[in-house]
Amino acid sequence: MVSTRTRFLRDPSLCSAGGEVTTHLEKWIDSCAPADLAGLLDDACLTLFKRVFARVGGCEGTVWFRDQKENLVAIYNSGDNADSLVGFEQLIGSGIISMVYAQQQPYCENSIQASAGHDDTLDRKIAKHTSAMIAVPFYFGFGLRGVVSCVQLEEQETNQKQGFSSDDVAELARVTCVVERLVNEALLTAVLGLNDAG
Repeated sequence: MVSTRTRFLRDPSLCSAGGEVTTHLEKWIDSCAPADLAGLLDDACLTLFKRVFARVGGCEGTVWFRDQKENLVAIYNSGDNADSLVGFEQLIGSGIISMVYAQQQPYCENSIQASAGHDDTLDRKIAKHTSAMIAVPFYFGFGLRGVVSCVQLEEQETNQKQGFSSDDVAELARVTCVVERLVNEALLTAVLGLNDAG
């Protein structure tokens, strides 16, 4: 087991570039639609999400990115209804995922139909009923960009796990943090032209 902390290499001559990189990324992300940013989630990221959705006992999971019109837009879904779900817009200020985005805190609910904050618009769209949900904020590019949610549906197979635990929430949050690091690495590599370095 490693018992010492690594001291990261820092070059004082490059420190001033950090602010410029952050500003550039923020402007670029703001100029992109959520569907365009979906490309940041490569196969490795999507595989991590699919695996954690299954590991915590979810029927499916969704990645939501914020747009410039105050919506959270579903840019990825791992379930059978992905084609009809991707592109769905949830107005910020309505529903549980919006609360997670606004409060930047994970959420777990195992009796979702009884929750006053639950917006069933998406359930009605796919003609299914959410029974349990976990959701965590999703950061990348040095800012809050969306939410990752995972649900169980009443229509799921009866032999599947019922409800989520605090360990499930922690597991989804950890994997989302790993994906954040992968996306940030891709962004920084692109911004700094490191792929072009020979």
